[in-house]
Amino acid sequence: MSDVEEKVRARAYEVWERQGRTGSPEDHWHQAERELKNEGSLDDASRDRSDAPDATVEDAPPVEAVKAVESVDDTPRD
Repeated sequence: MSDVEEKVRARAYEVWERQGRTGSPEDHWHQAERELKNEGSLDDASRDRSDAPDATVEDAPPVEAVKAVESVDDTPRD
């Protein structure tokens, strides 16, 4: 999960709690996105990620590379 998605997910949970733990998950998600955009938090998270170099399995230490390869789902995606 990306940093942006994690921030939105956490805020959507807060919105859900503020609304008495009721309502539509999609509405909570959209409300969280709006709140974070208004705060400028989403811009910061996406900017931080864009400056980072792309990570590859080849660059990882051997143990981390094995974990990464094992975590990949072999199911074809459409």
